[in-house]
Amino acid sequence: MCDPTPMYRESWQYDDSCEDVYLFCEPSSSTCAYKGCSNADYIQGWDLEKRPYPPRCGVDSYCPDNRSQCTPVVSIGSICEIQRDDECTGTTSICLNSTCFIKGAPLGGNCGTDTTVYTAYDGIGDAIQQTIIRDNCTEGTFCDLDSTCIQSKPNNAACLQDRECLSNTCSNSDICINGPEMFRKIKAWLWGVLAACIVIFVCFILALLWFLHRYQSNKEHAKISKFFGDNDEFAKYAMMNDSMSTLADSESRLNLPMNESHASVVYLTTPDYVKSHTLSTKSSAAALRSNNNSTARFSTRENTPDM
Repeated sequence: MCDPTPMYRESWQYDDSCEDVYLFCEPSSSTCAYKGCSNADYIQGWDLEKRPYPPRCGVDSYCPDNRSQCTPVVSIGSICEIQRDDECTGTTSICLNSTCFIKGAPLGGNCGTDTTVYTAYDGIGDAIQQTIIRDNCTEGTFCDLDSTCIQSKPNNAACLQDRECLSNTCSNSDICINGPEMFRKIKAWLWGVLAACIVIFVCFILALLWFLHRYQSNKEHAKISKFFGDNDEFAKYAMMNDSMSTLADSESRLNLPMNESHASVVYLTTPDYVKSHTLSTKSSAAALRSNNNSTARFSTRENTPDM
């Protein structure tokens, strides 16, 4: 069992007796049930591995504070939850004192206000009490203490609430100022200066890239020239070494001593014609005697009688 009566903390954050991020207290049965809708895309403490996020509601419906299920919007004059303008139908409606009104009270007309005091916490955890006053006056006006819509204040005017300023921002010094989300119109000459700066910046980048390209190109060309120049020098040096080696081999062969086993020496002298003639005569006489002896032996054999 649970108590479906809503419990709002000092920050006006809704809570109930279920005390579970996944559950809400069902008013009809006073039992805890799973939440069926959500007002945000993120819920603190929700674990997607245990249960998926509940869906968001459409344009013609809203998710109540207990996040039970999507509910159709209510008409003007109907009951709404505290500061839940989205529960009221129409785009200019507002929830004041838990009732839907149209935010259309004109300048000088009667108006109503809704005052809410709640506690917020800053970045270091200190509590800050704030008072929010809302009204149903039209844009550019606000509801004063006499419940009459008056003109909103310009910048640098004294103020107590954001709603009193045309900029909807009252500073800590109680002066109307432009808020951080205030739209500021940029003058035409500023657009021209911006465009000129962009063009100059682009030209500067292009020129820088061109100079870098030229620098890299010159370096590459120098490397290529040095490479081929070194190759030519190496080729000339190699050819010179080959020529010197060939010349040295030829000279070494000429200077080598002759080997006696492979060398043959021919001595040329003046011929002795007398000696040569004598040798030739002796050879002819010897040949003649040899022929005569052979003829005599042959004749003796022929004249011998048979026995």
